[in-house]
Amino acid sequence: MNFSTLGEFFYKLYNRCLLIMFVPIGVFLAVYYFLLIGKLAAIIQDEQMIMIILILLPVVAVINLTIVHLVVARRFKALLPEPSLGIRLEKYFEVGFIRLAALASDSVLMAVGLALTGHAYFTIYFSVLLLWLFFIWPIPKRVSKDLKLKGDEKKMVITKGEAFR
Repeated sequence: MNFSTLGEFFYKLYNRCLLIMFVPIGVFLAVYYFLLIGKLAAIIQDEQMIMIILILLPVVAVINLTIVHLVVARRFKALLPEPSLGIRLEKYFEVGFIRLAALASDSVLMAVGLALTGHAYFTIYFSVLLLWLFFIWPIPKRVSKDLKLKGDEKKMVITKGEAFR
């Protein structure tokens, strides 16, 4: 990702992150709407299978997010020796994309669960994933924390370069 200022970096980063997250939100809302108006019926009717899916899909999502969290933390740690803030920020996008893509895929998984079972718990699971999104959204403070920035670099990232103008 090419950028000339920190403001441009965050602008491009936010736009790409929003595009990533609009897909699962759109899919979930479409499935929910079609279930609500009756155009889509729950595929699985067996109560035992519904219970298995109600437990299995959230567990798979938690395991997936945990693995991704560990991989991303290790990759962020590998970025620490980079001498240039610009290079670290450029690589941050690649690593941060993995984290958001995993969250988006788990969100789509909850939409699939809703389509399969028609159970309202998948709405709660999806809402929890959206809440999790707020904790990992790449705001300047989060980027600074992920990259373990200190001093002027931290101040520059948090203010998006405005502190040094």
